[in-house]
Amino acid sequence: MIYQINDAEKNRDYRCRSYAYQIEHGFMITTDNYEISYCAKASQGLFPAKIRENMESLNPDKFKIRKFGVSDVIAITAAGKTAFYYVDKEALVKFNGFLAPKAEGSYLILNEGGYQVEGQTDTWKVIDEKNVQEQRFVQLVCEQTKKQKPDIVLHDSGVLVAQTIYGFDSSVMKKIEKFLREQKPELLHHQKFLENGTAERAKESGTEQNYNMIDGCVNNNPKKPRIIGNRISVLDRLHIKLEERKQKSQPQQQQQQERSRKS
Repeated sequence: MIYQINDAEKNRDYRCRSYAYQIEHGFMITTDNYEISYCAKASQGLFPAKIRENMESLNPDKFKIRKFGVSDVIAITAAGKTAFYYVDKEALVKFNGFLAPKAEGSYLILNEGGYQVEGQTDTWKVIDEKNVQEQRFVQLVCEQTKKQKPDIVLHDSGVLVAQTIYGFDSSVMKKIEKFLREQKPELLHHQKFLENGTAERAKESGTEQNYNMIDGCVNNNPKKPRIIGNRISVLDRLHIKLEERKQKSQPQQQQQQERSRKS
């Protein structure tokens, strides 16, 4: 596949620029700024340089966005793995991190470089990793060694967590723990009940959508039932029945009120 910088106005000045220029100016060479322009099946064993040569000889009309050239990205998939090459003026530059992180796996590969980091210039190489509370964190070193930048620590999703000189030292671990605390979802149902076990909470806990709606009145039913598997969830079926009973009881209550007024 050939990726080309998309037509967003903010990307206009980065088209047809060298790899060094993009890195120096912090332009992220990722799918956020690119889109697929050409796709084809390559012959087995075809080298990236030969693919570039073939692309340069193609009619410009073959490409969705613009003629193939500098700043494009060649993506070659073989045996389930995809390699990315930036089309520079004189050569192809192999790099990492073009695709967004996947929920089911890491894209920050240990001992590999060519990664960009949002908000940072230069390229980075993964040199160490650590699991904390079942979350993966990686340490990266700047590949432009003359700049003597401190290393950085990223969460596996690519979020910057800390800068470091001594790797995963105590100060970095504190920042990781803080990051994890801030990322935690709301406490589980039973934890909130234990922390504040009022009568209203006990009464409403099974029927409200979430705990910030518990107010002594059973309400806030979901607008649309949730489907789990091929069936409506048990909790939402209860909500529907409660709503049906409520609607049935309203006419009866109105009739009783009218009778009481007349009497």
